[in-house]
Amino acid sequence: MIETRKGNNMNIQYDKEADALYIKFSENNIVESEEKENNIVLDYDSEKNIVGIEILYFVKKHKQSIFPAFKEVEKAVWESNLAAG
Repeated sequence: MIETRKGNNMNIQYDKEADALYIKFSENNIVESEEKENNIVLDYDSEKNIVGIEILYFVKKHKQSIFPAFKEVEKAVWESNLAAG
């Protein structure tokens, strides 16, 4: 299941099956990708601007360090999705 949230110029997708979070900053074509840190990949356009960031194993490896309250939020989101679904 992939969930998508869109802002003004930003698109955030979370793929639950892959446990991957992708944040896209622009619609420019991706011409290069580089793993900057363990399980964090930056995508670049032809002018070396960052187009997007992919965080692999997002919930498994990063939720406590990035969002201390993520566990509570995650529970509420999944419970609301189950209730709605």
